[in-house]
Amino acid sequence: MPIYLDNSTTAKPSDKAISMMMPFFTHHWGIPSAPHHKGQELYPALIQSYKTIYEAIGAKERDQFVFTSSGAEAVNQVVMSVYKDVTVQSGKNQFLTSVLDEAPAIMATGRLDQLGCVAKMIPAAPQGYVTAEAFAETISPRTAMVSLSWASGMTGVIQPLKEIAALCKQRGIFLHVDATHILGKLYYDLEDVGADYITFNGDQLHAPKGTGGLYIRYGVKCSPLISGSSDQAGMRGASINMPGLVSLATAAKEAIDCRDLVCTEVARLRDKLEQGILRIYPKATVCFNDQERLPNCSAIIFPGIINESLLYALNRKGVYASIGGGVFQQLGLLLQACGIDEKLAQCAISFSLSRYTTDEEIDEAIKIIEECTKSLHKISQEIA
Repeated sequence: MPIYLDNSTTAKPSDKAISMMMPFFTHHWGIPSAPHHKGQELYPALIQSYKTIYEAIGAKERDQFVFTSSGAEAVNQVVMSVYKDVTVQSGKNQFLTSVLDEAPAIMATGRLDQLGCVAKMIPAAPQGYVTAEAFAETISPRTAMVSLSWASGMTGVIQPLKEIAALCKQRGIFLHVDATHILGKLYYDLEDVGADYITFNGDQLHAPKGTGGLYIRYGVKCSPLISGSSDQAGMRGASINMPGLVSLATAAKEAIDCRDLVCTEVARLRDKLEQGILRIYPKATVCFNDQERLPNCSAIIFPGIINESLLYALNRKGVYASIGGGVFQQLGLLLQACGIDEKLAQCAISFSLSRYTTDEEIDEAIKIIEECTKSLHKISQEIA
């Protein structure tokens, strides 16, 4: 059986999330806005799903939540809303993100260049995160918003969000946080976070693809990205995807219920994987293992072995990991941005576990990694 260690890219939908959505394809297929029983019968599930998601996020009843088709859509709604509601009205046209961020935030803010805005990426510290001091050096009276991933799905490093949030509040700057890799993996108090907008993708919560969410703090304005419907209080056009909403709520509840498991047992398995790799390949280095990291994620450098070669070899033997791509930047570029030597950075692989990962899979993965690294290292020595 394949050993799936790429859960930061996407994760297997949970059986319960899939089963809970099925009745809304076959029986309850109406839309809530319809003025008859076929629409009204959806209300109990609609209300309960929103309540569950609010509880999972830690939101208050007065806050807003928009169910979206993805985390990327939610990010774009935030960026375009701030442009429309803040930049056009006030002239504040600077948008900040970090060099460590993912494609949705970088590309969404970058698109604003065509509209007379200035998008800047803040450099990273050697510790694998972006400091509040680095933001403070770039922030100006024209800064409208800071957009930041709460944690990296490639390296696992968690950003010092509290300090950055305090800086944004002090300067009157909106703060958007992508919590995709945090939900179900970190304990937090939403009041302490201080974000105006929080977005996330459903995939990494073990929800089906095509699900995501946008939290909007009470009192903060947010315009719709897609117009055309009264559903979701007019915050998103088109009829609400009830199967997707119900499955996202189910997955979010499971993620919170399993948070202790992820923070202890999955963290133990991650440590076991790291220790096993260091044992079988002593030259390996675990990146940022002295920093606060996600309990399920590890980036490991294998000196002397190009990461693309190792990834290919692991893939052929049924171990699935990642070097970036898709919504992620290349792992090597992320590590270089943190000051790691280019040659070493190009030898790094990211492994991300889930609550479904087992001891037996980690044991087998270590054996396969040993086989692959020995073979590839031998080849590289012969070529050298």
